[in-house]
Amino acid sequence: MFVKFIAFSLVGAIGTLAHYSILYALVEFNGFNPILASGWGALAGLSINYILNYSLTFKSRQSHVQTFPKFALLASLGLCINLALMALLTHHLYYLYAQVVTTVVVLIWNFFANSFWTFQMDISKNTVGDKPASMIQKIFTGFGLLATLLAIRVLTLGLYPLYDPSESRYAEMGRKMLETGNWVTPMFDYGVPFWGKPPLTVWMTASSLWLGGINDFSARLPSVLLSVGIAWIIFHLVSVQRGRDNAWSAVIILASSVLFFVMSGTVAMDVCMSFGITLALASFWLALREGKSFWAYLFFIGLSIGMMAKGPITIVLSGISIGLWTAISGEWLRVWKRFSWCKGTLLMLCISVPWYLIAEHKTPGFLEYFFIGEHWKRFTESGWTGDIYGNGHAQPHGKIWFYWLGAAFPWSLVFLKILMTALVKKKSAELLQSNDGWRLYCLLWMTAPLLFFTFSANIIWTYVLPGLPGFALLLSDWLDRSKYRTAFALCVPLSFLGLVIAYQFPDTDFFRSQKRLVTAYQQASHPDERLIYFLERPYSAQFYLQGKALQLSEIVALQDSLTDSSHDFYVIKKDLAGSLPEAVKLRLELVKSYRAFGLFHAKQH
Repeated sequence: MFVKFIAFSLVGAIGTLAHYSILYALVEFNGFNPILASGWGALAGLSINYILNYSLTFKSRQSHVQTFPKFALLASLGLCINLALMALLTHHLYYLYAQVVTTVVVLIWNFFANSFWTFQMDISKNTVGDKPASMIQKIFTGFGLLATLLAIRVLTLGLYPLYDPSESRYAEMGRKMLETGNWVTPMFDYGVPFWGKPPLTVWMTASSLWLGGINDFSARLPSVLLSVGIAWIIFHLVSVQRGRDNAWSAVIILASSVLFFVMSGTVAMDVCMSFGITLALASFWLALREGKSFWAYLFFIGLSIGMMAKGPITIVLSGISIGLWTAISGEWLRVWKRFSWCKGTLLMLCISVPWYLIAEHKTPGFLEYFFIGEHWKRFTESGWTGDIYGNGHAQPHGKIWFYWLGAAFPWSLVFLKILMTALVKKKSAELLQSNDGWRLYCLLWMTAPLLFFTFSANIIWTYVLPGLPGFALLLSDWLDRSKYRTAFALCVPLSFLGLVIAYQFPDTDFFRSQKRLVTAYQQASHPDERLIYFLERPYSAQFYLQGKALQLSEIVALQDSLTDSSHDFYVIKKDLAGSLPEAVKLRLELVKSYRAFGLFHAKQH
């Protein structure tokens, strides 16, 4: 393996020379953007790498039809890594230094990925007897299928705008945290603290924006990394419990479900909390199975992450799964002995409690609003009116189960088919039969959010997310290798990719985002012309203008603004524009319409 790595590195050096030459020439002599130039250089370098590695490093006896599709897929992922790292590092390093760091990371990725997949049969010295067609089919199994899902998600991260209100709100909080330097309490607006959630997600968002700049890709990157972490935890857990074949199935089911795929690239706090719950529940099971204190302490660290991401709901959801499983299985004594409950609880409190106390000291009233309002009244009062940052999401009790059908799609259909078949054949009890209680544990993991939020007066569909890993674990244990797995796994990502591509057409307007309106203002305005929102100012406007979008809340203020300045831009909802006084209408010239909003330019006196 070491000799092959040296040979791979020498081949890589040749490809890298071509890469750097093209990069330098395009930037220095043709004025290209360094990130775009790096992409063209990477394509040339990868082409050279494939030809030389095929004939020299691995001495492949397979046809190009067998090896090239896999190599191309891994090269695409390598290219994504290259572009992502360059986008992050060029903000802080000279572009050639940034490319050196990027090259090392991509080299390691390419070697191991190609060693263990593209040329796997040659490395193991097995005879290649598969037909080309069967090898192409293998591209979309296991690692290859998961790599495809990841490539689609990463490539689309920055190709559509942040949507209002929730995603852009959390991204703007991260931007404000970075701008103000206040890393204790997230800011809902300048001078207005956000008491709704703990700051872990905002910390990660702000850090990503610092590394990669104020853009859609950087804002969403933490969710991708957390989702990859969730997938890795699930893969390790199932590999230990059921073997690698089941592990690939579980991760593919999870990664291709609607809610997980969408949220893996969404600025939201649910992903971070789900990571903490997944780490806690996986560590709990591994601690019981292997008896290592390492897993027992990771269980409490997972709870701490959830506490810092969304609060005590992490302990409630984890406790439902663990408590019911322990009670049903009768494993009270083993659960008590395998965990240092006093030390672990102290560790969890030491990690999470200090921030809560500091936040209360900095902004008195936080603890009362957070624990009484967000965690009690939101749960018990339908359409809770005490929400100072938005509105309660009142829904009928039990609707969370319908949300689950959509969140777990398309695999929820497979789940229901297996369940109905078992009920008809009167074999439903067999679905939970396992010597170690594994299937029961997975079922309780899956249903804990559903059981809890059945009684909640305010819910949204993202509340299902923490239970999706348990659903994937259970369904992968039920399924045999299915010839339809690839079709099910790709239907959501490909549909999502189609929507993102459709958005790239010039006249397509993305719902619930101000990005194109802000872009139109930036293209049409002079440096001294402001963008002013009348009555409603979406969070995305603040994010894309980096806090410089102004807001007027009264018609008198609008009239005064038009009197004081004759060259600003105004954004007014279309249904409001028609009811404005005639004197105001005469002063405003419509520049462009964007769904519910109109962009107006003030006419000269």
